[in-house]
Amino acid sequence: MQTKLITPLRAAQTCQTPVAIWQTLLKQILGQHYGLQLNDTPFGDDGVIQKHIDAGITLVDALNFIVEKYELVRTDRPGVTIQERSSIITDVDILRARKVTGLGMGSGYRIISRITQGKGSDQENEQ
Repeated sequence: MQTKLITPLRAAQTCQTPVAIWQTLLKQILGQHYGLQLNDTPFGDDGVIQKHIDAGITLVDALNFIVEKYELVRTDRPGVTIQERSSIITDVDILRARKVTGLGMGSGYRIISRITQGKGSDQENEQ
């Protein structure tokens, strides 16, 4: 019989609500790529995040809508001219944020993937 140890951090991560997962990733991405805090955007309101989740909007699409609407410029690419630089967020940026925040590995990987892809957190579809 094989057993897996679940660390308190991993247990806490898998128990987070979809809104909390979005908040964690948004804080990381907005801070790293745009120098913004969550409250600098409409995502500072939990209800806005919940509406996006309920509508099945992906985290990438929600972020890029804000990027385009407010004409945000990425600050994480020094040396690249404004003409060469794209301000949009990619799936790779989301994966990197997941890794940095600890949401990229472990038993909750599929659940978190479903949440960020606008598919909810239905666990019955995972087996």
